[in-house]
Amino acid sequence: MNYDIPRLWSDLINGGDVEGVLALYADNAPLFATFDPQPLDRPEQRRKYFEGFLGRPGAAVELDEASLGFVSTAEGAYHATGLYTFFYEENGILVRQAARFTFIVSVDQGPVILHHHSSLVPNPKPE
Repeated sequence: MNYDIPRLWSDLINGGDVEGVLALYADNAPLFATFDPQPLDRPEQRRKYFEGFLGRPGAAVELDEASLGFVSTAEGAYHATGLYTFFYEENGILVRQAARFTFIVSVDQGPVILHHHSSLVPNPKPE
């Protein structure tokens, strides 16, 4: 099975390739985005989100390869989980945001992302 979606997605983000990123998603794929409070389930919503993120100075993502996990969920489909860190500049300061993700991917249809959930990693509770 082709498990390349997390790497391909991060490479396209790092290349600033909005069209390439958008082409990875099925038309009706929900995106629960790291930096948006609402589910983005239409292509134009995903476009606005990625154009906004990639429009920030220094926008990039670093995929934590050691955290990647893959599980075949059905014939021709899998889910991928892991960690990544988003980078961007705000007021001349480099901001780093650690996040976790899940992709549900259909290999038979592309491969194409059927569902993407990403959220910030919470700060640990003080002991």
